[in-house]
Amino acid sequence: MFRELSPVAWGCVVVVCVVVGLPWWQQQLTPHTVAVDLIPITVLLLSTLTALRFRQPIYSYLGVLLLVLFPFHVESLGIEHHLSLRPQDLYLLIAFNLLWLPSSAATFSYLLIWFGFLLGQCLMLQNLANSWLDLATKLPSEFLLMLPAGRFVFGLFNGERSYLIPLILGSMAWLVVAWPMPWPGPVLLFIGMSLILMLAVFDGAYRLAFRDGLTGLPARRTLDGDMAYSGGRIHVVMIDVDHFKEFNDRFGHNTGDDVLCVVADTLRKVKGAKAYRYGGEEFTLVFKNLPRDEVLLTLDKLRKSIEQMPLLVANGRLLERRQLLLMRNKDKESVERAQITVSLGVAQRHGQHESVKSVIKRADKALYRAKQDGRNQWVLG
Repeated sequence: MFRELSPVAWGCVVVVCVVVGLPWWQQQLTPHTVAVDLIPITVLLLSTLTALRFRQPIYSYLGVLLLVLFPFHVESLGIEHHLSLRPQDLYLLIAFNLLWLPSSAATFSYLLIWFGFLLGQCLMLQNLANSWLDLATKLPSEFLLMLPAGRFVFGLFNGERSYLIPLILGSMAWLVVAWPMPWPGPVLLFIGMSLILMLAVFDGAYRLAFRDGLTGLPARRTLDGDMAYSGGRIHVVMIDVDHFKEFNDRFGHNTGDDVLCVVADTLRKVKGAKAYRYGGEEFTLVFKNLPRDEVLLTLDKLRKSIEQMPLLVANGRLLERRQLLLMRNKDKESVERAQITVSLGVAQRHGQHESVKSVIKRADKALYRAKQDGRNQWVLG
């Protein structure tokens, strides 16, 4: 059921369970009290994992609701428990649900929030009086909530994942809540938010100019700048997706965009090279300070890996294998298999004085020959 969660997410869950369990063992609570405290914690974790698995925050609402109602219900029955819920915890947990982000970054941040919240509960349970631990009890939910919340604010401008801005926002919120400051909290928070918005605008403008919006790769302008200041042995590789227009006509432009993203992800993982989106279905790889034989061997492996890549198309979009497993047998009949290949043109820079345009032009001519000679191959220019 939870196979979509990453090993990091599962690691957070294990850490939460260990941290929550240690104070109970240290205080030698009775099994009855442990069972009472375990009920809301267990349901809370299950509701959170279910919300992450199905990308539906309503499940986590149920966990928060139980967390709120459980202490009152137990106290009305005269049963001892050790679960402490501060009003700001409830407020921040609900606020996070309003900022729900169905992505892997939000998944990780969401588990961090619960980890921080439960860590705070354990510290209060142990009645630790050290000043830094006192501060830590105020830290978890306020600070960790700001990771996804800050990412949400930042994403309004450029839609990119970034942890720098959420970190700044989380630090500001932590200082306001936990640390005695000579300035009023609202003023400090206003200054922090203003800085965040300025950084978001500047970063968005930079990405618009130097990043490709579809694939996230550096754009052609970035390539020109990088090449202008690069020295040493450089190989430039121009890459073109074969028969991409026909692929688009058959499967649709959405599938074509998905294919470009898949190719971009593959190029991004090539060791020793930096990938760029040159334009259309063309990409560029730049190898620095690698011998020619190693570059050509890497390119041949890249070509074969793309050729052997299993592509499944349904309803005008690429499918992942896990999505195929979840489909009904009747729907699987509409799934089509597709294949793509790439042609590559390679050129080595002759000294630092050769212009960027000259190297790219030679690589482009080699790419043209590769396409003329039958495609799905590399040609050295």
